[in-house]
Amino acid sequence: MEEDSKQTVSLPRLLGIHEIPAAFRKIQAGRQGGPVVVDFKDVEEFDSSTLAFLSYLRGVADVRVTNVGDRLERSFRAFLGGTPAPCGTGPELGLPTRVLHSYSNTFLAQMKHIGQFFVLLAGEVYHTSTYLRKRKGVYPGEIWNQLFFMAYKSFPITCVLIFLVGITIAQTSAAQLKQYGADIYLADLVGYGMIRELVPLIAGIILAGKVGAAVAAELSTMTVLEEVDALKTMGIVPEKFLMVPRLIAMTIAVPLLVAIADGVGIAGGLLVGRMSLGILPSVFLREMKTAVDLGDFFIGLSKSVIFGWAIIIGSGYEGLTVGRSAGEVGRATTESVVLSISLIVLIDCIFAFILY
Repeated sequence: MEEDSKQTVSLPRLLGIHEIPAAFRKIQAGRQGGPVVVDFKDVEEFDSSTLAFLSYLRGVADVRVTNVGDRLERSFRAFLGGTPAPCGTGPELGLPTRVLHSYSNTFLAQMKHIGQFFVLLAGEVYHTSTYLRKRKGVYPGEIWNQLFFMAYKSFPITCVLIFLVGITIAQTSAAQLKQYGADIYLADLVGYGMIRELVPLIAGIILAGKVGAAVAAELSTMTVLEEVDALKTMGIVPEKFLMVPRLIAMTIAVPLLVAIADGVGIAGGLLVGRMSLGILPSVFLREMKTAVDLGDFFIGLSKSVIFGWAIIIGSGYEGLTVGRSAGEVGRATTESVVLSISLIVLIDCIFAFILY
């Protein structure tokens, strides 16, 4: 019963000179209501200020320190001028056992991150459906602001790159088709490949680099500056207030961009067909209609919406779980782009197995 009456303060993964003032304020606030338990379980990165902080806490009567890791404990003893503690109290482990421990710890850490990602995904599905039913908990103007950034600001670069991709695909294909006298099938290849596969995939990768990086940088900066903690203090759910407008805006923006990019990409292929093979635009479009129908168009739009959600969820996850330092903001921004593109390619691979 005495343990239940104590308040527990969990420290972050990165505990350094920039994070200690916030942790100290939490501990001081907790001491107002009685004894405090300070949990070092999640601390993985630290500096000399952490050692001084730990020394101070162990000298406070109504504060109890728990779960101090071996590496931190050894550094602490060396910090006091004593002999560092041995790596472990058990027998010396052999090389195969140490390798197994290392890989198992890495595997468990990755499983923890994957679990947190799917928890965020499930939470966003719930928060978005709740907002669409009740229209509460989200500032409506933010949806329009995000839609302007994601759709209008991304329109020029997306169209230019898709047009160039259409020209490239058509030019490389025309050289091969011309050898077999199958010039007219360039229209089938460009229409089918661009609408179902290339436009959604390339548009998703472009948005991952442009929109995903911006979302991760914005949310991670808010986390480092404790604005996310301030939202929680005010009783606002950050995952709903910050993420739902971006999800709704992306759901609207991506199909619009892909629909326009489909026409731009086909125009690039049509230009190559006219210039390189002498195919008239009317003949090109009539032949393309024999291979591509409205169902292919909607399949491309459906894939693009899922790609957009993967970008926002991946970027939001990196932004909301960032460490409390400026360096972590850069790391989160970079990893958000890598995660978003990896998810897009993985989802596209799953679509390929389902559709073909």
